[in-house]
Amino acid sequence: MKKVIGALIFFIILNGCVTQKELVHNNECSVLIAPPEDLALSYKAFYSSSNFNINQFEDFDKIKNGILMYRWIEGVQGSTFMIVDFDKGFNAVKTRENSTEAIIFSLEEKMRLKNILEILKKESYYQNCVRDHGHASLYILVIRYNNEKIIQYYSPMNHPYEIKTSDNNIKLIQDVFEIMDRNYYK
Repeated sequence: MKKVIGALIFFIILNGCVTQKELVHNNECSVLIAPPEDLALSYKAFYSSSNFNINQFEDFDKIKNGILMYRWIEGVQGSTFMIVDFDKGFNAVKTRENSTEAIIFSLEEKMRLKNILEILKKESYYQNCVRDHGHASLYILVIRYNNEKIIQYYSPMNHPYEIKTSDNNIKLIQDVFEIMDRNYYK
C-alpha cells in the first residue's frame, strides 16, 4: 500500500514540478516522457528500502548491454528481477531475495531483443493508469546499450504493454516486456 501511495505522490510531483511531454493518452492511461534523473529518483524511492533491491540495480549498472525488468505485485512474495546480460552469452536470470533461476531464451527471442536494443531511441517514460487490476503492482524496465541507460520505463499501476500507441519506441518497449514476461512464467 505504501508503494501505491508513493506512486500517487510521485505522479503529483511529476505533474507539478517537471516539464514533461505526454506521449500517449486515452481514457485510462497516459505515458509521459520524463527527465531520466527525475524518473530514476522516483523509482529508486520504491526499491531503496531493501539492500537486495539496491544491489540488483547496482549490479545491473555494471552491464554494458542488457535489460533489467523489476516487478513487484501485491500479495506475491517480494520483488522479482529479470536481468539479461547480452555480453555474457545472453546470460539471463530471474532473482528473488531467496532464489535465483536461469532463464533460457529461444534463439528467435534473443535475435528480437538484440535487434530492438540496436534501434531503440534514448528516452525515459512514466506510465500512469487510473484503472487497476484489484491489486497494487509496479514495473520498472531499464535497458542499457553501449554502457549507458537508453531506456527507463516506470509503471506503478498497470502492465506497460496494455497501452495502445502508434509511437514506435513504446511499441518496441512493449515487445521487450512481452518477451521478458513470457520467460518470467516459464
